[in-house]
Amino acid sequence: MFNEFSQIYLKKDVLLKSKGRMYSIHSSNKLIGTIEETLESTKNLRNQILKLFTLYSAASLELKILNKKANLIGTIKKERGFYKDFKLFSPSGNQIATIQPTVKMKSSTFAVKDVNGIIIYKAVGNYGTTDFSIIDCKTNKQISTIKRSSFDYSKIIENLQNNDGYLIDNINKEESLTLSLLAMCIMVDIYIFHN
Repeated sequence: MFNEFSQIYLKKDVLLKSKGRMYSIHSSNKLIGTIEETLESTKNLRNQILKLFTLYSAASLELKILNKKANLIGTIKKERGFYKDFKLFSPSGNQIATIQPTVKMKSSTFAVKDVNGIIIYKAVGNYGTTDFSIIDCKTNKQISTIKRSSFDYSKIIENLQNNDGYLIDNINKEESLTLSLLAMCIMVDIYIFHN
């Protein structure tokens, strides 16, 4: 669904009504989808306690990836604990991929494994880990990038109030890779920037 767009911008939304995570997905300044934390994940008592002590990266997480018509595109799940893998599922509940983080101060990486445990893509961060190059492990060539950047708002106050987001160059048009790139952006947001 999102694979038809050559550039995607993922932005964390801050809603007063919602205590869960919510991200909007844009392309060419148009909303094309959202990623929303499920009610079960948000209301989980252990998660609430961890979030109370600002241990966001240790909380379990379940996120629904939705298109602009609120149709389910996929699900992202993370078990409770620090720096746990993200698992990516199709709308029917079949596991598509596992994303394994290696978070370091100088250079972080994220390995995307298929259902057989074979690493198919790797995201390699630069010093400071704000930009990532996505490498296809079969060809050893760069196929995409993720860059932390700001969304350009028309009013200055909007620029100050809103969070930075992640710009994805979606060169490879494979749906599972596009969903993996979105999941990696959320991992960067949680594990590196502790949002």
